[in-house]
Amino acid sequence: MSTLVLQSQAACATADPDLFFPDETTPAERIAEAKAYCASCPIKQACLEDAIRRGDWDAICGGTTPAERRSLVRAARRAPGKASARHLAVKHGAHLLVSLVEWQMSLEQVAADLGSTPAAVYRAFLMLTPPRLGQQRTVPGNVIEELLNTSKEQLRTLERRGLSHSEIGVVLKAPQSIVSAALSVLRQREEGIARLSKDGQDGLQRMRDEEVRVRLESGVGLSPQDVVEAFGRTILRMRGEGKPLRHIAIELDLCRETVRKAYRVMTDSKALTRQDMEEAA
Repeated sequence: MSTLVLQSQAACATADPDLFFPDETTPAERIAEAKAYCASCPIKQACLEDAIRRGDWDAICGGTTPAERRSLVRAARRAPGKASARHLAVKHGAHLLVSLVEWQMSLEQVAADLGSTPAAVYRAFLMLTPPRLGQQRTVPGNVIEELLNTSKEQLRTLERRGLSHSEIGVVLKAPQSIVSAALSVLRQREEGIARLSKDGQDGLQRMRDEEVRVRLESGVGLSPQDVVEAFGRTILRMRGEGKPLRHIAIELDLCRETVRKAYRVMTDSKALTRQDMEEAA
């Protein structure tokens, strides 16, 4: 069933939309008023799951505030007995990359294959895929990613010189365990890139091209700048056709507030060039 059909069945369909977008000054009584609509809503659970999947951290959805949904996601990520993101990246990194990029498997499928959770697969993917130059990810990196981003060449050089991991740790002022993990992730990354580089295609570029899909599946969502880069021209074209931003968000399966902010970035700050906007019109 489409999101548009679901929305037509929602108890909040005729309510004031602003009621469902609280901020830090919104009184508890107003939040309770919004949740009252959710309490008797026939699509409450579907709305909650859709908000988490699309990374909607602005609205009250499925009877939960953004803060309450984040708590639910954090609790799900702490699933006991499951392989961590670090374990996946260190031990199965190349296989994970090929599964997501070459075989186009979903996060859930890879998680089931490797005995982990979709959230851990997503974090491992980020650990294995270096960001583009100047890119600021909305999800902060861990200590392994930071070491790879700042000292990748030093790690390689020191290892080639025959230094032990503990000695490398002394030079780079990092714990031995982090040095060992970073070197393993680097090897898995390089193997994955090599396996994905074929028929004239750059394996690293293929990994980066999949990041939007992987992030959307993870439920973390995209920042307005991510949406500008990935969907900017499409949003401008659809707006030129007279479609409301709300409907554009639904058609693109994105958080509507993020689409609104992305559109404002494009029109206010001219994030896209005039030629881009003319081509999209």
